[in-house]
Amino acid sequence: MYLIAKTKLSNDDDIADCISEAILISYKNIKKLKHNEFFKTWIIRILINECNKFYKKNRKKNISIEDNNLENYLVFEEDFENNLSFDVVIKDLDEDEKLILTLYYCSNYTTKEISKILKKNENSIRSKISRAKNKLKKKYEVYGGGDK
Repeated sequence: MYLIAKTKLSNDDDIADCISEAILISYKNIKKLKHNEFFKTWIIRILINECNKFYKKNRKKNISIEDNNLENYLVFEEDFENNLSFDVVIKDLDEDEKLILTLYYCSNYTTKEISKILKKNENSIRSKISRAKNKLKKKYEVYGGGDK
């Protein structure tokens, strides 16, 4: 849940608040869940909604993502090979691509499950994954000296 919330918000306290709120909402509404096998998808959808609400409510208070992740850039520059974290790798992607890649690679959701969570066509999800991977490949070929 943390990784998914991190794609929407950058402050750990805000992330924790949204996760707590999502858990509370899911606990209060668990009886509304008709099929237990969809719990994971259901709670992730609640979390995304809570992050979106929080972001809209506090938009003017937030500083830019680049400022919040400054410590990641410093680690990235000091030790490129050992400290390349996922959120640093995807930092330049748009919000939708970050979320989809996090759900796909970090949370191990299938494209079908992601399409249900985000209420988008499964083929659109596949396309976004492919486009995002191509963007990342181009970006990091530059860092690798353009050997590929």
